[in-house]
Amino acid sequence: MLINSGTSRSIVLHGNIHDLFFIQSEKHEDYIPLVPFLTRSWDIPGFTLIVYELNGPLRFLNTNDRDSLKNAFLSWRKLIGSDLIKSSELSSERNLSELTDPKSQKLQGFTDDKFEKYLNDAIGSPTLALELLRQFCLISRTNNPDGKPLLSDKLIIFIEATDMLLPEGEIRSLNISDRHRVSIVQDWISDSDFMKSSDTVVFIAESKSLIHSRIMRLPQVVSVEIPSPDENDRKHFISWFNRTQKPKDTVLNLWGSQSQLAMLTAGLSIQALRQLLLSVCYSGHKLQPDTVIEKVSDFIQDQLGEDVVEFKKPNHSLKDIIGNKKLIEYLRSQLIPRITSTGKDAISGFSVCGPIGSGKTFIFEGLAGELDIPVLVLKNIRSMWFGQTDVIFERLRRLLMALVNVLIFVDEADTQFGGVGTDAHSTERRLTGKIQAMMSEPHLRGNITWLLMTARIYNLSPDLRREGRVGDIVIPVLDPIGEDREEFLRWTLNNVISTELNQETLERFQDLTEGYSAASFGSLRADLEAAKTRKGELTEDEIVSVISDRILPNIGPIRKYQTLQAYLNCTRKSLLPVDYSPEIRESWTQQIKQLESQGITG
Repeated sequence: MLINSGTSRSIVLHGNIHDLFFIQSEKHEDYIPLVPFLTRSWDIPGFTLIVYELNGPLRFLNTNDRDSLKNAFLSWRKLIGSDLIKSSELSSERNLSELTDPKSQKLQGFTDDKFEKYLNDAIGSPTLALELLRQFCLISRTNNPDGKPLLSDKLIIFIEATDMLLPEGEIRSLNISDRHRVSIVQDWISDSDFMKSSDTVVFIAESKSLIHSRIMRLPQVVSVEIPSPDENDRKHFISWFNRTQKPKDTVLNLWGSQSQLAMLTAGLSIQALRQLLLSVCYSGHKLQPDTVIEKVSDFIQDQLGEDVVEFKKPNHSLKDIIGNKKLIEYLRSQLIPRITSTGKDAISGFSVCGPIGSGKTFIFEGLAGELDIPVLVLKNIRSMWFGQTDVIFERLRRLLMALVNVLIFVDEADTQFGGVGTDAHSTERRLTGKIQAMMSEPHLRGNITWLLMTARIYNLSPDLRREGRVGDIVIPVLDPIGEDREEFLRWTLNNVISTELNQETLERFQDLTEGYSAASFGSLRADLEAAKTRKGELTEDEIVSVISDRILPNIGPIRKYQTLQAYLNCTRKSLLPVDYSPEIRESWTQQIKQLESQGITG
């Protein structure tokens, strides 16, 4: 539509460009790479298709197109009285004056052989290749003296690996050849005559962020994303493979239906799915869900990098959580139904806050285990390399669009996203803005649930914390009190003391563990287990000795600050361990200000 309507003559195709695409004719159907798919799809009368590959030749779809363009090139040079330099001189990218200045007087004459020489010299010389393509478009819109066009066909030019030809970066940091190519393309697609013509240039790159911004920022350049295959695409490929492509005398042995396999392979490209099916046919073993999940996990980590993302399948569930009775009940009765819903009550995400050591990660990994759905853990999406953060985000977004019913787990979220203020780096602001926009996308609601965890929720962007993103539900995870604290204490002691704890003994241990967090109880349990290993069954006095020898880390004021912030940011009164009123809320604010005046900011 873009080409037929003339909306744009400069198109950037990006995204899932390295995959296979289905094409069908009366006698044949197949899955083929992108460029062959495009050239076959657009091989219609009235169009001349040219493909340029980095370090490869300028390829024409058929010989007649090549001959037609050669004749037009010759006529054009004769028409304007061009004198050309030796083709050997054109092999150097230092001198393109002959192509860029058709009135050069360096050498008389121009022959068919010279045209072929230009094409040959363009191999391995991308600057010359781009200038040739630009002039082909100039020829296409030039008429003979009788008013007829020199070239009757419209041109469609495909340029592969555009990110390597026109790399992003500060213009002054690019080498002279890169700068020259950026200049050629900018002049080419900014020419008003080209924009009004019927020719089209299609730039192909995995990420539009890697193409120089001087090109991408031009208003006439339209980017088109090629998405990852959805469930219907995968289902079609599985059926087609089973009918036509599985090796002879083999069976596609699945644990379930093809539809179940299509659903479970969400996130895989057609290429990766093909490899999986070929492997199953070769081995003869029945394909199991665990194998599919492992393949999806490996593929996603390969695409984004192991330091960026991790697939996690927690081994514990909510029944393994100690204490936190009110919170666990809320998760089961209120939150899980909304995470699993695909209706209007589905949530886009929620956030979890609370002081360090309160057990946030363990509890919500247990939630993921309870849900029995894939958990995608974002670890580090801010790259140290220029431009790579945008590339990672584009890959992540393309992946999430293909996934179904996944929990996105972001621990230490305040360090992952950062802020959007003027003091934040431009890359950080851009990344946070894109994540915020993605959280609000209606068609992801019910498929993707974001879980942002941080002890410093006040450092998260306010735009992230607003309702409609992860601000709908902000859950505090706090130190155990009352019955929860007693349960933690019993859990801490149950492996090292055989006698039943009476109330007096229990109160004694409670006094000794005043101020303990969930992490503190876990650490004490490990100390007591070590003492038991050395001494055998411990007496009450020996337990007291171990506890009395411990000194809690000097982080009490910081944890208090984080606890107050958790109170202040909580969005459900029922999750607070204390009464709520506007006056009490104001007292939290005053306590926070008092701590900040002492230099304590968490």
